[in-house]
Amino acid sequence: MAPGSSRPLHKLLTRGLTFVSTLVLAAAPLVAQPAYAAIPKISPALLAQMTAHPSQRVPVIVEMNAASLPFSSPVNTALAQQAVSILQMNGQAVGGLPIIQGAAGYANASGITAMSLLPGVASIEQDAVVRPRRPATSGSPLPPGHLNSYYPQETRATQVWTQGGSGHGVAVAVLDSGVANDPDLAGRVVASVGFAGAHDPAHPDKGGHGSHVAGTIAGNGSKSNGEYVGMAPQANIVDVQVLDQDGNGRYSSILAGLGWVLSHKDQFNIKVVNLSFGAPPSTPSYQTDPLAAGVEIAWRDGLTIVAAAGNGGPAGGTVESPGLDPYVVTVGSTDDLETLPLADDSVAWFSAWGTPGGSVARPDVVVDGRRIVSTRVPGSTIDAHLPDHVVTANNGATYTRLSGTSMSTAVASGAIALLLEHNPNLTPDQVKRILTSTTQPFGVGAPPAAAGAGMLDAYAARNSGVVGTANLGQRQADGVARTLYAALYGQPLVWKNLTYLGTNWLGFTWQTLPWTQAAWDNIAWDNIAWDNIAWDNIAWDNIAWDNIAWDNIAWDNAEWDNIAWDAFSYD
Repeated sequence: MAPGSSRPLHKLLTRGLTFVSTLVLAAAPLVAQPAYAAIPKISPALLAQMTAHPSQRVPVIVEMNAASLPFSSPVNTALAQQAVSILQMNGQAVGGLPIIQGAAGYANASGITAMSLLPGVASIEQDAVVRPRRPATSGSPLPPGHLNSYYPQETRATQVWTQGGSGHGVAVAVLDSGVANDPDLAGRVVASVGFAGAHDPAHPDKGGHGSHVAGTIAGNGSKSNGEYVGMAPQANIVDVQVLDQDGNGRYSSILAGLGWVLSHKDQFNIKVVNLSFGAPPSTPSYQTDPLAAGVEIAWRDGLTIVAAAGNGGPAGGTVESPGLDPYVVTVGSTDDLETLPLADDSVAWFSAWGTPGGSVARPDVVVDGRRIVSTRVPGSTIDAHLPDHVVTANNGATYTRLSGTSMSTAVASGAIALLLEHNPNLTPDQVKRILTSTTQPFGVGAPPAAAGAGMLDAYAARNSGVVGTANLGQRQADGVARTLYAALYGQPLVWKNLTYLGTNWLGFTWQTLPWTQAAWDNIAWDNIAWDNIAWDNIAWDNIAWDNIAWDNIAWDNAEWDNIAWDAFSYD
């Protein structure tokens, strides 16, 4: 049951659906509450920030309630613009986030409290920092010698290649630190945009992490004469920079990037989105997490989202957002000890696993994530801080080795590109069902839950006869219900429990149903005809960011931001 769903139903159902006008917002009192221990609509993590630094402006995301009739078009854009106006009056706006009909900006405790009192505001969360994270401890020592990168053989991608599979025509959106102009990707980085600092077309990846990810997905090995080749060597890459050169991004930069991908997925044939980063959960459940809502909306609109479990292992309960969401394909790591047979492989010591609040067991699958060799960006932050991670091919070309679930996520994205090249009509739910139904056994010593369904098998997946869908019975995140309310309006209402919380749900219609948490808990989401949604009536990225440029944002203005790549101990 979702947080708050045990409250009396009449209190839940009296929360109206409001669309607050700018004039009403302007008249809202800017009065701070005397205490911040339990203010409705404000996430616990943000309340803690308010208490610790009441006068300091902190990064926030404001989400709006579902719209009421008559619906404007597009509703989510209008509400996102309204959220921008709210932030302008109570703090500092950065830009609209139509994907969750909200906005990002800055406000202090007084401003946050004032915004929480507005009836049109649904929730206010911390605009949390996301980044790739270092493994917590060291793994087993490996023998010296020439470094091999066996993941294409271990996942049997090489057998897909012999069948003619290469990922040709399929585009993978890499939301990361950027993607460099590398020979192994030449001509196949079909678009490049930025949402985390000034985007420099001449140097599109000053961090180096995103290029490594992209090469793992789609590098063709031309620079090394075929020695180091990615999973889908003819797939296209769409570069969406959402992390800065030090590896830091925010929920808002990720959500802005996802919105751009949704608006351009048909133009570039984007089928897969790779998210090789994470953030500790900022809300008690994925159901109230804005990043979870964003990835679920992208999933429902046909994009297979592949997310890292995180590097918080070996203990359980360490899965990060957005990998904690039950809908996406969440990927953990194995350690292959640099040998090709799978018998000695184990779940990597750093690979996160567990069952996050309200979700299901994560990860879904695992794949090699230790000492993955891929694209090097000379002069990048990673290159400068990790000079001992440079790998030289037999012909003298240089690459970089990195470890982490970020790398495993890229391997999985490449495998999905091979699958969708072969069967482009698969839905994300069908892709996930195939991946988790065609895994291969491996090695020793893994806590069963940490391995998910097992080791990914690209060849078995591509040649699978598995039918059906994953994610049956899962509850949508709150932000999905709010953002898509107008699009869902009028579809048949099917309830899980006709007497849930002692109420006769058969008596409700769209005209009488308050769209509240009780309704979100009880609606049978699997009965929604998602394919019938008029997606063209929803706008994802047509709100311009405010005058505040991303490169002028003080990324390190809070104590939990101060991390740099030199703190990372990539194995």
